Amino acid sequence: MDKAKSNNRTLIIDGKQFELEHRINQVRIIEDLAIVIYDFDDNAPKHRQFQNCKAFDSNGELVWTAEHPTNMTSDSYVEFMKENRIWNFGCFICELDFRTGKLKNAIFTK
Repeated sequence: MDKAKSNNRTLIIDGKQFELEHRINQVRIIEDLAIVIYDFDDNAPKHRQFQNCKAFDSNGELVWTAEHPTNMTSDSYVEFMKENRIWNFGCFICELDFRTGKLKNAIFTK
């Protein structure tokens, strides 16, 4: 996997296009996967966690959905930070295992 970009709900990996369920906020290639953080849109759940960080392989197949640092209903991921850490809506800086989507570390910052 060399290149990944997005346009609204379309994930583009090495020129191949895949329509996803939500508008894409950011995408990065990490561990040969396209890691997507969905933006809040009209389809985002209102009364439960938004499982909005997902990894896709070069064929657009879902590999994993990231764990959240809490079980709060408002939990969601916001954006990538330095060193591929991810900012979480609950004021956590999160480190994921990008091969599995499991949470390795979460630092509360508020």
